[in-house]
Amino acid sequence: MNARPWAFYAGLPTAVAVFAGASSPAIAQRVPRFLFPALAAVGGGLLVLSLVRSLARLVRGYREHRLRRLLPVLALAAATFLVVVLPGARLLEVLVHPRDGPPHVLTGFGHWRGAEGYPRADPHRGLDIASRVGADVLAAAEGRVTLARDNRDLCGLIVVIAHDPHDFRTIYCHLAVLAVKPGESVARGQRIGAIGTTGQRAWPGYEHVHLELQRGGDLHDIHDPTPRIVGCFDAARSYPADRLVLTCPVKC
Repeated sequence: MNARPWAFYAGLPTAVAVFAGASSPAIAQRVPRFLFPALAAVGGGLLVLSLVRSLARLVRGYREHRLRRLLPVLALAAATFLVVVLPGARLLEVLVHPRDGPPHVLTGFGHWRGAEGYPRADPHRGLDIASRVGADVLAAAEGRVTLARDNRDLCGLIVVIAHDPHDFRTIYCHLAVLAVKPGESVARGQRIGAIGTTGQRAWPGYEHVHLELQRGGDLHDIHDPTPRIVGCFDAARSYPADRLVLTCPVKC
């Protein structure tokens, strides 16, 4: 079997299955959490093997049909970078991140890589801040809860807090439970829920809360929360009231 059918018939269905599982909460929430990571590992292994086989064929027959032998190698190398190297780099990043340091931002605002390291179809709308399942999710600033429900989409269980004096609102996704109800006033650092894997289900080891910052009620007027985050919540500290200042939505 030559390299091209090997990559196509083995790698492509696996990639499609993993993408479908990551993109569809209806699928992701109904299968074991280890299934898609296992499929991704198998698909990545097959892809690397196919690349090695293509390289060997290129070396053996370089003088004959050079272009025809080189194109599959280039295509497989690009695919390997996207679905093996990038996720592998993210895995290493997760493994070496200090456990006692500041919360780990898996995906930043505007990034084109998801929490697991795979390429995204569009730039990220907020911050994916890693934590363990069941850990408290904290209000990033005082405000009024306008939404707390299962959104039945990629966000999953969602809490939205309006910060009325500043015309901003913060959005928190992928919660396991909701600890607040619409209409409630919340204080900075108050528990509003717990880390979960609802919506676009995070793989084991990549659990996080998605924090998003929007101006007013415009879903498309999104802002990077990073410049407004001044660290982890400290009950003994006073925070400015004349502008919106955010604290980390998880405990440090």
